[in-house]
Amino acid sequence: MRWNRNSGLSIGVVLLMVIVMAALLAPIISQQGQTEQPYRAEALTGPSTEHWLGVDGAGRDVFTRILYGARVTLGIALGATIIAIGGGVLLGMMAGMLRGWFDGVVIHIVDFLLAFPSILLGLVALTLLHPSPTSVAIAVGVASLPTVVRQVRAAFLSEGAKQYALAAQAMGASRWRIAVVEILPNCASLILALTALTLGGAVLEAAGLAFLGLSGQPDVAEWGMMLREERSAFRIAPWLCIAPGIAIAWTVIAFNLISDGLRKR
Repeated sequence: MRWNRNSGLSIGVVLLMVIVMAALLAPIISQQGQTEQPYRAEALTGPSTEHWLGVDGAGRDVFTRILYGARVTLGIALGATIIAIGGGVLLGMMAGMLRGWFDGVVIHIVDFLLAFPSILLGLVALTLLHPSPTSVAIAVGVASLPTVVRQVRAAFLSEGAKQYALAAQAMGASRWRIAVVEILPNCASLILALTALTLGGAVLEAAGLAFLGLSGQPDVAEWGMMLREERSAFRIAPWLCIAPGIAIAWTVIAFNLISDGLRKR
């Protein structure tokens, strides 16, 4: 499928690039810091030409906090995805290749963890860690791990039964050479799609944990924390919640479109 025919993937990439560029260029786009409160006299004022997304109750420019919040949220999602994809691919590959008792232990643990909502697993993980963005990334990564393990394991079991893998085995190739050299490249499309999907899920779960007050420092601009801080003012200043909500939805939709597009390609 050609790139220009895969409109979903193209749209997802464009949406994601907007968020990434906004995060990278935050100090240039806005000359204010994420914790500065220079507009106390204008607290809870609506969007204007000077403040595109209004001013929150503490006198901070909402647009500036959205920009800096992209850095925190994307950083958490990236860290969580590295943990989930790295650990999930390794465990799934080992389970699919070794099989036997190891595969049985892994799949039973995965099935047990999948019986619980991922947000609940994240809460359990955070109870063992000091609340901080790093802890949220670890918790979300661990909560996303079981899904990746199951998907990768199924892919290795399927690919391992195909002729090219059996031929490599008949030629005397070791089990790990077959896994890394023969099968893993044929699972690359699945892993890429899982990576994009995990990134989107991590953004949503990180925002959910932050909304519950488990992301650590309340002064850090994080989209879920912004929703938590301003939810009490929703009736009189709804834009304070709408802005971070749109940012979360924008990012999750972008990653989901990319994941679906990669799967189709």
